[in-house]
Amino acid sequence: MRALLLSLALLLTSAFAPAQAQQALPGLTEGVQYRAIEGGQPYQPLPPGMVEVAEVFAYTCPHCAHFSPMLEKWAKQLPAHARLVLVPGVFGRDDPWARMFFAAQTAKSLTVLHPRLFAAVHETGELPRNADAAQVTAFANRVQGVNAAALKAALADDATLLPKLKHAYEFAGRSQIEGTPSLIVGGRYLILGNSYDNLLANARAVVDALAPKKPAPGKPAPAKAKPAASRS
Repeated sequence: MRALLLSLALLLTSAFAPAQAQQALPGLTEGVQYRAIEGGQPYQPLPPGMVEVAEVFAYTCPHCAHFSPMLEKWAKQLPAHARLVLVPGVFGRDDPWARMFFAAQTAKSLTVLHPRLFAAVHETGELPRNADAAQVTAFANRVQGVNAAALKAALADDATLLPKLKHAYEFAGRSQIEGTPSLIVGGRYLILGNSYDNLLANARAVVDALAPKKPAPGKPAPAKAKPAASRS
């Protein structure tokens, strides 16, 4: 069902974080709804109490193209303590799709370009799956709403792009991603499922299990003693 994601085009240059004790998820079963990721870390730092839902995807993956609108709709129903983060699969430092994702993000054009890239590959045929950087860039510049000048500058900025590519690659590696699309909750739980709907349902169950605990209700204040009746 899933397209193969990772190649060995980049070398992991940072050691993985030490293994962490996994939090037991009440009402869920490892191997059914999720698989615990030893030493897992979130893709992005979030405020305390927030839970990250990271999707590792590839624009050339037909499953990701089908899943993307479902995920977007699902994300709108997430509770306040959860946030969706998109992570492109990275096949090398010159991967045109991943570079375009991060450049569009910097140019504040990702919202409009993200669904159009999927459609160009899997619906309209405007881009082949093996498109090179020039083809992807030319297409992006034709999309209405894309800031072409800002996009060009972002694509040329390797000092900013390369660390982002490396970070995304390392996240997929330490998260034990085997294919796309993949969902990782809190950096520690790889979501399992036998269908798109099942994948989303299991992700929501893990998100709910990681919700901040509400403080125990306080004990009722003791009743005040009634003043003694005065005697005349």
